[in-house]
Amino acid sequence: MIKDITYKNYTIRSNPVYLSDTEQWKPTIAITWERRGGMTSRKFSGPITYSTKQEADDHGITFGQQIIDGQVLEMSVN
Repeated sequence: MIKDITYKNYTIRSNPVYLSDTEQWKPTIAITWERRGGMTSRKFSGPITYSTKQEADDHGITFGQQIIDGQVLEMSVN
């Protein structure tokens, strides 16, 4: 199930990916926002995998919030 939240005028869409070789879930997100009258979207994936989809979903949302807040090196919405 895809999960969307709004955070500081951005939409974070979490859609974890199942890695069958490790039987783990990888947080995968898209962050969308309005820019110059149009919509801009960027995709990101987290470096850590999780044993459940729910964990990956929750951590993906937190990861997106950290990107928006400028707390993740080399990843930005600017």
